[in-house]
Amino acid sequence: MALMRVFCLLLAHAIAAASALADARISFTRRIPPQHNLGAVDEIAIIYAIGDNDSVETFVDSFADHVNRLGGLHLSDVTAHGQHFVGQRPDERTIARLRRKHRADAYMGINRFTCETAVRGGEGSATDFDGTRVRRKHQFVDATCRALVVVLDAAKGERTLSFEVAGEGTSPRVSQVTDEERTIALDQAARYAGIIASEAITPRDLRESIELDPNAPYFARGMAMIDASRPSDARSLWEGVLIRNPRSAPLLHNLAAVAEATGDLAAACDYLERAMSAAPGDRRYRTALEMFRRRNGK
Repeated sequence: MALMRVFCLLLAHAIAAASALADARISFTRRIPPQHNLGAVDEIAIIYAIGDNDSVETFVDSFADHVNRLGGLHLSDVTAHGQHFVGQRPDERTIARLRRKHRADAYMGINRFTCETAVRGGEGSATDFDGTRVRRKHQFVDATCRALVVVLDAAKGERTLSFEVAGEGTSPRVSQVTDEERTIALDQAARYAGIIASEAITPRDLRESIELDPNAPYFARGMAMIDASRPSDARSLWEGVLIRNPRSAPLLHNLAAVAEATGDLAAACDYLERAMSAAPGDRRYRTALEMFRRRNGK
């Protein structure tokens, strides 16, 4: 009976170890740089916003809120809603006054905010009062809002960068479109345009997870270091093992994953290319290299 218990415990440990090896991964956070790099800027203030409809306020609110949620930058709306929303760009004296009043590392202006709408129609099925399915016509509004975002230098107020954004929105399906549906579609389009603008200037953190190959030599020891949040130690261990096993594709693959996790993309790419060369008939390593290039824009 005692022997049976020992056997069961050993079996359970073996199953757990096999399961752990099968799920062996290294996870890390990758920072995606923004499309438009503002440089050494932490605090930004929107000092004017010019639009041809009230949805520009929704755009500015969404833009500022999403930038501040993403972190890394702080965007303040100092337009005093309604004061600068209609008409032409403020003159240089007004801009200078706003810059003195609202200190920031850079300033922004929203130019040419404009929206367009179109009423669409279609036919779908609905349930009648007695439960019968009937065909009914419906209408909805599609909206698109566009804006030109201008970045101004903090010292002189001169333009340093500009980019265009656009967002789309749609209203619920109704039997007859009213102003309410148009407002809903415009609000949604303006909100999405603000989110797109925020992501254009804000770096994003993306969580990545790469499956490791348990067939590599000294895998368990290196994996223990990774589990203990010591990926650099695992890399050092496996690089020493690589001297004696220079053609081990599993080892090269794991080294690539650790190098990428620690930010050494050049070494990661080199290890993946060597793994593919060491095992040209194994599709896994070619796929791993393709995914690496896609993740890192190479």
